[in-house]
Amino acid sequence: MRIDRILIAASFFLLVCSRNPNPVAVRSFFPEAQKQNIDADLLAEAYSAAESIQGMKSLLVGRNGVLAAERYFNGQGPDSLHDVRSVTKSVVSILIGIAIDRGFIKSVDQPIGDFLNPIVDNLDPVKSQITLRQLLTMSGGFEWAEFGDWSEYSRWSAAPDQIAYVLNQRLIHAPGQVFNYNDGASHLLSVILSRACGLSTLDFAEKCLFEPLGIPRRPWAVDEQGFNKGCVALQLTARDMMKLGILFLQNGTFEGRTVVSPEWVRASTHASIRTGLTVPYGSAYGFLWWIDSAHSRDFYYANGYGGQFIFNVPGLNFTAVATCDWRSPSDAQANDHWYRIISLIVDTILPAVR
Repeated sequence: MRIDRILIAASFFLLVCSRNPNPVAVRSFFPEAQKQNIDADLLAEAYSAAESIQGMKSLLVGRNGVLAAERYFNGQGPDSLHDVRSVTKSVVSILIGIAIDRGFIKSVDQPIGDFLNPIVDNLDPVKSQITLRQLLTMSGGFEWAEFGDWSEYSRWSAAPDQIAYVLNQRLIHAPGQVFNYNDGASHLLSVILSRACGLSTLDFAEKCLFEPLGIPRRPWAVDEQGFNKGCVALQLTARDMMKLGILFLQNGTFEGRTVVSPEWVRASTHASIRTGLTVPYGSAYGFLWWIDSAHSRDFYYANGYGGQFIFNVPGLNFTAVATCDWRSPSDAQANDHWYRIISLIVDTILPAVR
């Protein structure tokens, strides 16, 4: 990705935008977007709309491996780190793929008991047969309420043992049958990864994912047992997120180096289970990636609470990245920000790509 080549141009664009917020007047400062056949007028309209979203932090657009447009808001910049919330899950999915590629994990159909029985007292035999595939597709069968008036996440996060909290939830569906979004089940994947490779999830990520992409070691919170949280709390810059998006658009290869197998990319972004439109623009789910289509284009995306996105459109070789302050006064406001941002990407930026 030729980020360094356009750093000066991007900085000049930020300066001009701060002095002249008129989107029509600044549209000519999207030269890379125009070169990548992205309509500058629609792009300027999108950036103007993004500026009106309270707490907006960043909006980046990339195509054909090029960072085509970039803008930051509310005092943020290219080096600003941000807790990307559930985008963390998609990063964990990539790491599971790398671990399978390297032989630390046999396959997605390996049962979780192979990794958790040694560290969990009296693991239920039925639960021990839940597979990694079922955790990756949010179909582990656990009773769990993630959306609605309240979230199980709060109780899970405050528990003295996050691993036990998840595994103590009763099974209300046969594993593999019903989609039910579950932060705790995603966290188990981080525990499993660490057990499989003998490193913390962060250490494994630094060695096998971040370093090949030129991403420095990043902060990542841990649970009460010291495992990096598999559902939230990884901090990245918007440019880090762009690199992850481009990695997947390039079928697991970055700057000529295979980081994760193309087979994993395809499996991760293939619709494995229907979600019942648990969230708008997310009718299906892969391996911790949301999947849908609009404007006759298929897309998949990493999705974080309050408006964090890595949004890929393979048919256009296109990525959009957004971050927003998720610490809103209410869930309703955070959800509103989320919806406004993804609608902006789908209905304004996506149609701008020719």
